[in-house]
Amino acid sequence: MELYRACYRSKIRWDEMRLALPDEIDRTLLRIRRINRKAGVTGALLLVDQHIVQVLEGHTGPVLDTVYCVMNDPRLENIEGIIHEPADYRMFPNSLMFFRDLTDGLAAAKHPVLRPLLDHPGEVTRDEAYLALSHFACELQEGRLTNDMLMI
Repeated sequence: MELYRACYRSKIRWDEMRLALPDEIDRTLLRIRRINRKAGVTGALLLVDQHIVQVLEGHTGPVLDTVYCVMNDPRLENIEGIIHEPADYRMFPNSLMFFRDLTDGLAAAKHPVLRPLLDHPGEVTRDEAYLALSHFACELQEGRLTNDMLMI
């Protein structure tokens, strides 16, 4: 079956949050990971200032079903598609939903490929998104290699 990748950026509707942000994130990630395990979807979620950036990977149907659910989430608005295309491989093959909070600006200061996610009040381009996502995919791959070498 064909793999598909979808990436979007969405503005957070703070007035729709029922819990404090850390609790909302924990609860949401727990739900996302449970659903993704059943659907065979992997990906990453980045919290960036007033936005989230999320990439979803898997078979076309489950990925598009997930995107549809996101589009109906009252906590999100102004959803803009960045990447919607077939994929040759998964960038996050072992991650039901990798998460990184970039709101402190420290990671972006150390890694220039992350700056566009913070600097653009408008659109994030496909290439900018791929550079940022590749940064985290490589970080995860390095961690997996280390664990393999240490037999963890």
